[in-house]
Amino acid sequence: MKQMKVLKTCLLCGLFSIGLSACVPVIVGGALVTGVNVANDRRTAGQVMDDKIITASVKNEIRKTLEDDSRVKVDSYNGVVLLAGEVKTDSDRVKAEDAAAIKDGVISVVNELKLVSEISKFGRRSKDSYINSKAKASLLKIDLPDFNPTRVKLTTANREVYLMGIVSREEAEAVVERIRHLRGVERVVKIFEYTD
Repeated sequence: MKQMKVLKTCLLCGLFSIGLSACVPVIVGGALVTGVNVANDRRTAGQVMDDKIITASVKNEIRKTLEDDSRVKVDSYNGVVLLAGEVKTDSDRVKAEDAAAIKDGVISVVNELKLVSEISKFGRRSKDSYINSKAKASLLKIDLPDFNPTRVKLTTANREVYLMGIVSREEAEAVVERIRHLRGVERVVKIFEYTD
């Protein structure tokens, strides 16, 4: 706890001394966390940093807790942690959620882990990456005043696209409408916070 506060304070000082639009690499639990960019974000600089730390910390904890062949994607936005992917047992599903819930700064956990008899192979994972890239690119075509696609965090697992961010309801609907029609997308899940 004390180490996290010291780390956060040092990182924030470094972030502000470089400038708010700068990207700062961070090391958390042996993992490198990169790309802290707050120029267009609706979160505070501190919350952006907290989310990066939470994500790295939860990934590290899950790696220690679950079987090696589990496939768990972790994302955090404004203290809400998303777990998506695949596990073989309900016990692993619960362990992953518990590992996320105990971390400092976590407000809630959205557990979207699927129980499967066999964890997907590289081919399926590359399709998810391809869908995620197409979804991100499709956001550039949204024409709404003040909409910035970098405010929407996308995670794709098992052909399901999870959306996180702080957006207006109009922005949320435009994003969902754009993504749900993409080839290969089976489901779109909103985990948004709304400005209105």
